[in-house]
Amino acid sequence: MNNNLLIRITFSFVLLTFLENVSGQVADFNQIRWEREKIAPGLIWKSSHTILDDSIPQNINILIINLHKRKIALSYNPEENITVSRQATGNGALAAVNAGFFNIKDGGSVTYIKTRGLITDTDTAKKWKRNLNFDGAIVIDTNGQAIIEYAKANHYYDSHPKYREVLVTGPLLIRNWAKSVLPVTSLVVNKHPRTSMGILARHRVVLVTVDGRAVQSKGMNLSELTDLMLSLHCKDAVNLDGGGSTTMWITGKPFNGVVNMPSDNKKFDHEGERAVADILVIK
Repeated sequence: MNNNLLIRITFSFVLLTFLENVSGQVADFNQIRWEREKIAPGLIWKSSHTILDDSIPQNINILIINLHKRKIALSYNPEENITVSRQATGNGALAAVNAGFFNIKDGGSVTYIKTRGLITDTDTAKKWKRNLNFDGAIVIDTNGQAIIEYAKANHYYDSHPKYREVLVTGPLLIRNWAKSVLPVTSLVVNKHPRTSMGILARHRVVLVTVDGRAVQSKGMNLSELTDLMLSLHCKDAVNLDGGGSTTMWITGKPFNGVVNMPSDNKKFDHEGERAVADILVIK
């Protein structure tokens, strides 16, 4: 064997080893074994308490929504923060997750929000200015179609009659099957509990919670969350508020409907819900 061939073989081996290491998380995601339950026509719940990379525990819950059969909407209280379970129950929802970033002390969204075609003039969201982390938007139009896109200027959403509901959030994780370039911020690089929304195909949406801040579930950084959303076949995906806000609720389930392990009480149980300003509900 000549030296050039030996060098090429060695280089190929090193490259394959490197690619295996950097993509191992994705391979692990694809191997997750899910428990699956049909909640209602057009609404599937999947969950897994799993080990990734042979050592990293994660607790993941997923809602898959067929918008031909179900409606997804924003519920928002600009005056008072309310837990996901209370807001969802009050809206007659089948399921819900926490949604956008908000003022924990005084209430109200801290990014642009529009619900039922209305904008609250006194809302802090009216004063929203672009932030590195908040470059994405969820739009629900008058036909019930859900869209994830790069955030546009406030006045664009103000004046768009077809955009019934809008939430600016982020960072944007995936757009047209491609990973977005994530900013280097603490929100992005540190592991936290996470909530995310993705578009699987036309008329199909996925809502995801990943628990964290516990020995039983480490949470993810946003690069890992992006890989998870890609493994779920998301065409587009965006990050929502996470940390102690991360909550998934399903009607009729034990623990007041809370199916994940919210971390606001610093325990790995179902009791740690945080009061939030807005949620995504499935009806």
